[in-house]
Amino acid sequence: MHNYLDDLNVVKDILIENKIILSPTDTVWGLGCSAYSKIAVDKIYDIKNRDADKPLILLVHNIQLLKQYIKEIHPRIETLIHFHQRPLSVIYEANENLPTYLTSDYNTVAIRVTKHPLLVDLISALGHPLVSTSANIQGEPAPQLFSQVESNVIEKVDYVFNEGRQLKETNPPSMLIKFDEDGELIFLRK
Repeated sequence: MHNYLDDLNVVKDILIENKIILSPTDTVWGLGCSAYSKIAVDKIYDIKNRDADKPLILLVHNIQLLKQYIKEIHPRIETLIHFHQRPLSVIYEANENLPTYLTSDYNTVAIRVTKHPLLVDLISALGHPLVSTSANIQGEPAPQLFSQVESNVIEKVDYVFNEGRQLKETNPPSMLIKFDEDGELIFLRK
């Protein structure tokens, strides 16, 4: 585990207590919570003023954890996850291990295998996925930097990471892909 400005064991306990975090991600600054806390997921929807029919993304730290929550993974996806430089979110068919409040009406879920060291270590310590979404009100721009996170969002979370606050570089948004019934790759966001 790396040395961070934040104690990940404390953050893990916060997540277990149905609370919300504000953290850097491999794309933007995001709101996060335990995937197994409907209370916290509902709170994220409230903070963002987000439509309840818009599912949130999940973050996992490796393909083994990913496979615990989906019905199947296309071999091309495994290759893309390993070698693609840009963050890659993929829509999968969820299996019975995933709470239904995290899936769409079609029983699908978007999941990204994060490469952000802080989140890799946090998810590893937690042992299950994080729910993640940009730290903005629905319809507003996603904050690339901590300085772009609105104060009314910061005030509503339970823990704000110190790590990454001073960074001035930005990351591209994740690509969003899925496979159709014929196994063809469809880019929903490039």
